[in-house]
Amino acid sequence: MKKIECIVRQDKLKDLAESLRLAGVGGLTATETKGFGRETTRPQEYLFLPKTKVEIYVTDKQVEEIVSAIIRCCKEDVLGSGKIAVLPMDDCIRVRTEERGDEAIF
Repeated sequence: MKKIECIVRQDKLKDLAESLRLAGVGGLTATETKGFGRETTRPQEYLFLPKTKVEIYVTDKQVEEIVSAIIRCCKEDVLGSGKIAVLPMDDCIRVRTEERGDEAIF
């Protein structure tokens, strides 16, 4: 199991959510956030740009398909298009049913 975290432009969230749903993602969490990357030469008041952080739990088999879907949806040839991190997970538990592992993801 993996946790995929991605930071994307806010205007991409709706399209990204639809792309991930079609790719078989069972759910996601989106949080409004601010940050900066290479564009640190901006004036201070524009340095921390609004972004959206998306967190997704996936099976090992889904990782490449989901990463590809994120890139297809969010890639632009401009600074600030985002980042993707793929993190290992020891376990995932659905609180309501106590399902564990891959069963808790879907």
